[in-house]
Amino acid sequence: MSKGAPARILTGGAAAIALAVLAGCATQALNSARRDFYQGHFDQASTALERKLPKQDRVLFLMERGTVRLFSGDYENSARDFVAAYDRLTELETYSLSKGGASLLVNDSIQDFRGFPYERTLLHAFTALDHLALSNWEHAAVEARRLLDSLSPEKLGDYPDDAYSRYLAGFCLELIGDSSNARLQYEKAAALASQVNLDPNTGRFGSSSSASSNAAAELVCFVMMGRAPAPENMLYPDSGLYAEIYSGNTLLGRSQPLTDVADLASTSYQKDAAREVAKSVTRIAVKETIAYQIEKDNEALGALARIILIGLLERPDTRRWETLPRYLEVARVPCPPDLTEFTISFRTGNGQEISRRTIAAPLTRQGSTFVSFVRDIPR
Repeated sequence: MSKGAPARILTGGAAAIALAVLAGCATQALNSARRDFYQGHFDQASTALERKLPKQDRVLFLMERGTVRLFSGDYENSARDFVAAYDRLTELETYSLSKGGASLLVNDSIQDFRGFPYERTLLHAFTALDHLALSNWEHAAVEARRLLDSLSPEKLGDYPDDAYSRYLAGFCLELIGDSSNARLQYEKAAALASQVNLDPNTGRFGSSSSASSNAAAELVCFVMMGRAPAPENMLYPDSGLYAEIYSGNTLLGRSQPLTDVADLASTSYQKDAAREVAKSVTRIAVKETIAYQIEKDNEALGALARIILIGLLERPDTRRWETLPRYLEVARVPCPPDLTEFTISFRTGNGQEISRRTIAAPLTRQGSTFVSFVRDIPR
């Protein structure tokens, strides 16, 4: 090893620490925004995500800010954030060799965040919700097709499929009259969510199917509840949350469970576990070799290099889209033809009401079909 090598490596270590500090600042901004979001302080959450951010976290920031704006009713800017995240992900499909090599000296958090396949699929699902809220039916269908592309075997591989996203894509296609492809997606959603009685011909559920077909109008509400758990809590038991939909004092029906994001996340983490362990072992071995080479020339510098490279910088990449809900459900129920608002009651599995809210927006209409979505966070 040349005389200047230890200095260069330690300089690189210092630069890596600087990157870690920047990542820490980014994490603080994200944590602040997430906390405000779940308390219903949408303006503060959005402001926290306006700051300049590390390039490698751009996709994650856009996902988080797009979610904040989606549920605060800023649909146009939410869609812009989600599209910008999608565009950046498209650019990242070409792997960066420089960052891949650098991650062996630092950790995976210096690489650009791309998320798991289910996160990239839900990016399109949430963008479609923005377009539905704006009555942009054709744009919603375009996003549905992008969603379906993300679920193609070439993109999905052996990662889990998602019934909620399949259903949403089918519904968007149904709204523009593409009934054959809508039916195909309803079929796939029904196969993935076998616990619900979903008619692939109509997209309706169970006993409400005939009632909706005979009604003058129907309401399709995409219901999102809970908070996607951290990796260490992925296997927390399903609590069976659901929602009841009312028009005045009349019960129209209830939501049907399609996807538990915790299941998607847990399966995805398991798929990556062996690869991540192997990568960590390789990375530590590379760092130990570097520290040993430095130590042969200077014992103190070698110890310092080991502290920096392994003690300070060896940590897992725990970045994830934390403003995602846990439970993704759909209510498709008959409703009055002059519907201007409805009430939603969020309930536990044993029927106990958690909270209740009246929804007047988003509430759009295509023919005799009313469209809305709601999440169980304060407004």
